[in-house]
Amino acid sequence: MNNGRWQPDEDRYVRENVNKKTLEQMAEHLGRSALAVQLYMHRKHIVVGQTVKRNLVQEILRLKFRHPENFMPNRAFYQEVGINQMRWWDIFYGRKNINQEEYIALSKYFGITLEEAFAARQLCIFEEQ
Repeated sequence: MNNGRWQPDEDRYVRENVNKKTLEQMAEHLGRSALAVQLYMHRKHIVVGQTVKRNLVQEILRLKFRHPENFMPNRAFYQEVGINQMRWWDIFYGRKNINQEEYIALSKYFGITLEEAFAARQLCIFEEQ
């Protein structure tokens, strides 16, 4: 069993097979335990299952932070924005869509003008994502 650092090829394997193979199958291939794979996916915010087409929360965070995955909300954030913790992580991971009121509250919290926020929300036909 491998207890060392995760290598880039292992990360790539997990990301490519997250919705194709079970945790046990990936763990066997990587030589790690199923729990180790599950915890790695949790730490790296690798989402299992169906997600929304465009994750607007991630786009807002990219406007404000260079690495949005490093943003860790606290109790004051949840209270000011008016989103509870479970709802935040559902919309952060893309399991649920964000509604208009939540989108505006996040924009105000991060100091993003409504013009910038709605420009980020528009589909850009010419950009490759």
